Amino acid sequence: MSALIAAVCHDFDHDGFNNAFHVNKMSQRALRYHDESVQENYHAAESISLLLSPKNNFLENVTKDELKMFRKRMTGMILATDMAVHVKQLNQVKNRCETRGISASLNNGH
Repeated sequence: MSALIAAVCHDFDHDGFNNAFHVNKMSQRALRYHDESVQENYHAAESISLLLSPKNNFLENVTKDELKMFRKRMTGMILATDMAVHVKQLNQVKNRCETRGISASLNNGH
C-alpha cells in the first residue's frame, strides 16, 4: 500500500520549479531541506502531514511500528524520484560492477 500512496503523493503540491531552482534561489524549501532533494523532501513531508491529519488518517488503526514502517517506505519511495540522486546511485552501481569485472551485457547463457 505504501507504494501506491507514494505514487499518488510523489509530486504533491508541486510548485512547477525544480530542485536546482530552489537551491539557486535559496528558497524556504531549499533552506528547510538543506539543498538535498528539496522537492522530494517537501512532497514527502507535506503528504505525510496531510495523510495523518485527523480527517484523512486512514492509518489510525495501525500499530506505531506499522506506521513508522509505512512512513519510512513511503518517504523512501518519494525520495527515490529525485533524478539527480538516481544518476549518482546508478553511476555507483556501474563503477562497482566495472571494478568487479561484471559486464552489463547478457549473452543468454553462452
